[in-house]
Amino acid sequence: MKRNLGVPTVILSVLSAWLAVSAVALDLPASALLTASNVQTKETVFPVTAFHNGTATFDTAKGQITKRSYKVAGSSLTSFQLIEPIKAQLQADGFSIAFACADTVCGGYDFRYALDLLPPPHMFVDLGDFQYILAIHDDGRRVSVVTSRAAQAGFIQLTTVTPKGGVIADTPRATIPMVQVNPTSDLPLIAQLTEVGHVPLDDLAFETGSAQLGAGPFASLSTLAGYLRDTPDARVVLVGHTDNVGGLAGNVTLSKQRAASVRARLIDAHGVEAEQLGADGVGYLAPRTTNATTVGRNSNRRVEAILAPTR
Repeated sequence: MKRNLGVPTVILSVLSAWLAVSAVALDLPASALLTASNVQTKETVFPVTAFHNGTATFDTAKGQITKRSYKVAGSSLTSFQLIEPIKAQLQADGFSIAFACADTVCGGYDFRYALDLLPPPHMFVDLGDFQYILAIHDDGRRVSVVTSRAAQAGFIQLTTVTPKGGVIADTPRATIPMVQVNPTSDLPLIAQLTEVGHVPLDDLAFETGSAQLGAGPFASLSTLAGYLRDTPDARVVLVGHTDNVGGLAGNVTLSKQRAASVRARLIDAHGVEAEQLGADGVGYLAPRTTNATTVGRNSNRRVEAILAPTR
């Protein structure tokens, strides 16, 4: 059965992406063409944390491993817009999102080359513009999704693991690190906010050129909200930043809209008092690195929380 998940201006069609014991069909953009497919029975690994100082944590999976790559030609969909409908479908089919991240937040070069991807030209990954999720079902199935973009096309790789007998040997479900929101586990974020005075919320994801904040959940917002609820006298101003593509006026407007979107999420979804939150934006006037590279531009597109005077 088809589900329209709101991909802008794209008519969705069912492409066969069979995911194990019982087949689950995923809707992909109508222009998506299968570029390569590979089926093996072996062991593979999936990152379940971002890379930090050259290291990350991995989930080891054994069973039938199917890799399929797709090219979405002539599409203006961003890597975020490509992955979000797939993520929603997996969740609707009973999968839990074990880990999700984007390009530089994932760890950039190190993270990308830890992924078991089909080679170019079948699957293309821009180091400064890709999205990743790992979804796990209670019956042991794994599905990883990677999306990225080239100049005139989007790329998607779906990797599925079907365990023998529905159970993955040597990898107990409970030992797999899952994303858990716990304010105490993100103490460095609050420490930086209170001791340095500001902190970037680097796990936030926006659609390119849009103020629309992704569905999340975002650990940084849960942590910040917990701090603000526990410290009712604290006040934070959310400040949006952009890269330098386009004019200053347009970028200032976009940065303010993104900050306002984050403020609204904290109020509506996390119960933060509106009086504790301000929102503003400075466009590309406060970069933290060069805008001359794709990686730099991605790093400069951010929302920061700045500690303001108490009320």
